[in-house]
Amino acid sequence: MRFTVSPYGLEDLQHIAEIEKECFEHPWSYDSFCMEYADKKKHYFVAKDESGEVIGYGGFAHVEDEAHIMNIAVTAKARRMGVGSAILRAVLDCAEKLGIVAITLEVDDSNAAAIAVYEKAGFKCAGLRPHYYGWDRPARIYWLRF
Repeated sequence: MRFTVSPYGLEDLQHIAEIEKECFEHPWSYDSFCMEYADKKKHYFVAKDESGEVIGYGGFAHVEDEAHIMNIAVTAKARRMGVGSAILRAVLDCAEKLGIVAITLEVDDSNAAAIAVYEKAGFKCAGLRPHYYGWDRPARIYWLRF
């Protein structure tokens, strides 16, 4: 599958909200993504296939000289094709250009695919956050320092 990754636009928000519903048990709302879009300290990217359909998104919050990855999600039909890795690369490139020195995220301890993407990119696990995704579902805390 061929796809491109670029900064998101207002026209992408509804598609992002739909992907969010597909991918997460407790999805953010469309209104939440509108608030993210209005926040100049948030930086998001979308992956689009050859037809222009949004097949993934990801972004981060810029806080001082650090960043926190908010979400990266890919539609089921586009998984295992490098889309998540490409979105992560765009996020990391943008963070570096902004002078960010470290970037962090939380990922569900049972999400082996996402963990593999982050570790391949050089993120290191710094510990677990108990009950982050539910009573028996901890999050792994990852950091990458530039």
